[in-house]
Amino acid sequence: MHDARRATILVVDDDAGVREALHLILEDDYEVLDAVDSGGALAILAARTVDLILLDLIMEHSDGFEMLERRSGQSKDVPIIIVSGLNNAWTAAAAMRLGAVDYVTKPFDENELHALIRDTLTSGRQAPAESRQRGPRIPLLLLVGLDLGLYASLAVLLRQHCRVARAETVFDALNSPGLASTTMVALDPASSGLQDPAVLAELRRHFADAQLVLVGLTNGLPGAHKTLIGPARVTYFLNFLTEHLTTSGCAYGDRTRTALDYLGTDYIGASIRRLARVVGTSPKHLSTCFREETGIPLKGYIAELRVEAAKWLLAAGEKIEAAAVRVGLHDASHLSKLFVRYAGSRPGAYRRTSLR
Repeated sequence: MHDARRATILVVDDDAGVREALHLILEDDYEVLDAVDSGGALAILAARTVDLILLDLIMEHSDGFEMLERRSGQSKDVPIIIVSGLNNAWTAAAAMRLGAVDYVTKPFDENELHALIRDTLTSGRQAPAESRQRGPRIPLLLLVGLDLGLYASLAVLLRQHCRVARAETVFDALNSPGLASTTMVALDPASSGLQDPAVLAELRRHFADAQLVLVGLTNGLPGAHKTLIGPARVTYFLNFLTEHLTTSGCAYGDRTRTALDYLGTDYIGASIRRLARVVGTSPKHLSTCFREETGIPLKGYIAELRVEAAKWLLAAGEKIEAAAVRVGLHDASHLSKLFVRYAGSRPGAYRRTSLR
């Protein structure tokens, strides 16, 4: 069995802040090396014995996919955990196919990362081939035809519990790569293009192992496992997912629930002051309640919603300036600052990697 206590971990990330943070988090238990790009990482692998790699996918001079593809010889036996701001199913699946053993999204939970590193080191130096093809080990929720704000809200709130993906139409869902491991498909029949029963049957065949949930109908359709009656509100989904997926409960008070539902549809023009008026309390009191109940500062949550929505738009081919405007930001520069802070990369690099 591998001795995880003094194993050597190689951190590959062009963000000096991330490298420094991982040194601080890991150095009490491991020897930590770092590199700013795939070339530097490969040079270290050729000269040193490394037991595990933490790899970012988006770097200024190279990307993590390049390193996954260029590994050779014994370095292919070193387990790689992706630590990336990219939070979409295609990217995770592509990384796993190229040999990554697991996938963690930024910002990550320190304790969960520690546990994952420990489990990876003690379970063996190389993941079995079948686990590389299986994709992420956490549930995958696919939203079809549902609002971008709802998607962004669930992606932020559930990021430690399940992965969230989105498709505009049933056709997009059926033809998007990286969704084979979907656990649940939730769709709005009115906006997703689901008009023909034959299309529903095809969706059912394509996602044979997933639960199918129809949103906004008063009556179910043949082939659906569940029907959610009423509008697709954030808290409605959180309650439902708590019951049907392995996620923790959401014991939020009325003010926080109102804020979450409002931001799920109106995040573009949202501000704390405006949100406080909607909720019926002061900005300070709302911010305090929100942080205590969600663990996320309200200002940061609004920023993260915009970044998650922008990530989806960029991955769909939207230009950076247009994406910034669509999520309620002044310009591409404003989006870039938030993107670096919350996604760990610049929007241009994210877009290039997502569209490869």
